[in-house]
Amino acid sequence: MLDVKIYWVLVGQRKIFKKVAILEIGGSHDECLLSQFFALKSIGIETYFISSNPLWDRNTQLKNVVDHFIPFEMEKKGLKDFLKIRKLNRFFVKENISTIIFNTAQGAHVRNFSLTASKKVEFIGIIHTINKFKKSFTQKIIHRKIKKYFVLNDYLLSQISPPSGIEVRSFYPLRFPHFEKEISKSQNECWVIIIGGVEFRRKDLLGSIELMDKILEYKTRFVFLGKSDSMHPDVVSFKNALHQGSLNNKVLLFESFVDEKTYDAYLKKADFIWPMVHPETPSADEYFKNQISGAMNISFAYKIPMLVHEAYTQQWPDLKYAFSYNLDGFKSDFQNAQSNLNVMKENMKGVAKFSPDHQEERYLRFLFPAENNHK
Repeated sequence: MLDVKIYWVLVGQRKIFKKVAILEIGGSHDECLLSQFFALKSIGIETYFISSNPLWDRNTQLKNVVDHFIPFEMEKKGLKDFLKIRKLNRFFVKENISTIIFNTAQGAHVRNFSLTASKKVEFIGIIHTINKFKKSFTQKIIHRKIKKYFVLNDYLLSQISPPSGIEVRSFYPLRFPHFEKEISKSQNECWVIIIGGVEFRRKDLLGSIELMDKILEYKTRFVFLGKSDSMHPDVVSFKNALHQGSLNNKVLLFESFVDEKTYDAYLKKADFIWPMVHPETPSADEYFKNQISGAMNISFAYKIPMLVHEAYTQQWPDLKYAFSYNLDGFKSDFQNAQSNLNVMKENMKGVAKFSPDHQEERYLRFLFPAENNHK
């Protein structure tokens, strides 16, 4: 049985009892969690986190802002999973948890939570791909319970027409853990970080090799900041392509999970972040179309400019703080980016929406509008 304590949150002249739980059933989207919990704890809310043990273990700073962690995983057994979901919904009522936030508010399991939920508990969620607002029957069922959603960029918000009765706001989770670990970097070397591992579906890898080769004279090193399993077919193909050129010793891959301290250490030394998404390739099927690249919020949070294809910088307002390139002029575009790097970093520091405090205040105002009416 959980040792449940009661917190009273003083808002204005009123005391408001709040307990809030965040669920991440799929074991992903870690990058959205710290901002949310930090925001909730900043106003004294008692927090619950419900997710898998691996996700909990790899995000050590969550322990500073989570009051109760509850391990919970689906077993891919229909009836058994359904009963587990119903039991957890009953737990919410029993413990007087007023609000449940789905870190990933889509899919069959979220539907089942919605179908078995109590009317006493409010559900709110984050949608990671706006396709769910356009053509998902499952999401229509979820809408019966979840009436408030976040999407992860203002541009995505502008591209949807929510159903009647559904409110949507944008939220940029920009709080990331920082550590004292440092790594050495050769003098005058330029580090281009690619968030995540080698995966053809998410990045135009083969199309980018030619571009990478064009800028080697600038002492460029390319770091894939994610797991790239050496046995995976995508990694094998990518390595083979590197061996055929001059890039082999200029590309750093990690064969195992990149821990959060190493992740932060590389980002602190990064010059650019490169999503490697290009039009008319599989990488563009979803990214910069229906969802953000994982590189975006890291760029905004760390104030590291991105290198982004001009097709997207022309569409997304936030990408005026990225360096634009086209495939034919990549070398000269990269030269321009290097020349203006420090100016762009300073410009990013002055953008209010790139502040975690600013985003977390907006997050709280959407979650608890009644408590903010006095402001």
